[in-house]
Amino acid sequence: MACFEVNHEETEYGADTLTIRHSEGQDLPAGEVYIAGIAFHWPPERPRGFTYPWHKLDDVEAKAGIAGKSLRVQPALVDTVRVLWRPEDEFTLLEEVSVSDCDSAVACFEYIHEGADDALDRITVRHVSGRDLAAKDVLLTGIASEYPPDPEQGQPMTWHELSEFELTDGIAGHSIRVKLGFVNTVQVLWNHGTEQSVLDRFQL
Repeated sequence: MACFEVNHEETEYGADTLTIRHSEGQDLPAGEVYIAGIAFHWPPERPRGFTYPWHKLDDVEAKAGIAGKSLRVQPALVDTVRVLWRPEDEFTLLEEVSVSDCDSAVACFEYIHEGADDALDRITVRHVSGRDLAAKDVLLTGIASEYPPDPEQGQPMTWHELSEFELTDGIAGHSIRVKLGFVNTVQVLWNHGTEQSVLDRFQL
């Protein structure tokens, strides 16, 4: 149908950038090509990311062809970005690229830190790759539900305590958004049996 080239520009701070280019094949209308897995609005309202038509992201007419054209997007809190074709009701996968650099044997997480001058900061943490862990076994430490936190580094709290998840619900692909107190590091912990491991650590 059509082929796309994807260039992933990684940055140490801030959001990475993907340049998606229609390289060959049928000149599809911009209104029929979709980019999935991108979070352009904040906080994400859908637990598994967003799907947007090309013409909404590129400010072109829906009927305009995209042959040879490029689109730049900034993926956030997703593991994979997909280019989809939807002429009617069904989606067809045209291209897929992984944007998560996960080398953990268990699970990987990403975060976005929202600062505020007149309110508590917030952090959104998302499971982006790896095992589908139970909400009762994943904890965030450095999170404060009250201000000021006591003690200052915050109390570890499980994913299900900070959300509407049940104890045994899997968290794969889901996000959680919480308030921050006097902390400069947030850790994602995993309880397995009698042991506890640090799965990820975010320096704020």
